[in-house]
Amino acid sequence: MEPFKVILIDDEPDSIISLEIILQEFCDDSITVVDKVPVIDQAWDSIKKHKPDLIFLDIDMPRGNGFDLLERFPIRKFDVIFITAYGRYEEKAKTYGAFDYLMKPIDIEDLKQVIDRFITHRKMHGTPTFNPTC
Repeated sequence: MEPFKVILIDDEPDSIISLEIILQEFCDDSITVVDKVPVIDQAWDSIKKHKPDLIFLDIDMPRGNGFDLLERFPIRKFDVIFITAYGRYEEKAKTYGAFDYLMKPIDIEDLKQVIDRFITHRKMHGTPTFNPTC
């Protein structure tokens, strides 16, 4: 099975670096990071180019936020795991079809469990199609 393509979207370079290291160390060959993006505008282009299976998405970013980005994809075929330092957005993230919601700093065990659930879900159900009008 091909590894799942992942894009990391966060304006904090240290967060992107640590998340990528954790994913590489603990997710075997099941996940491959295809891009790391520090701003919302570049994220749009990256998602269109790489067609990821999963994005890790920060919420509060310069020139927009994670929700603004998702609104540009009214129908999407990728899962989203929000990563943020703010718990106040968790309910809103659910309305945007979040696969999960992780708080910074990311706990390695929590991340491993979420990735295991993601892989199992994809193997059982295939590619998602999120359409908020349904």
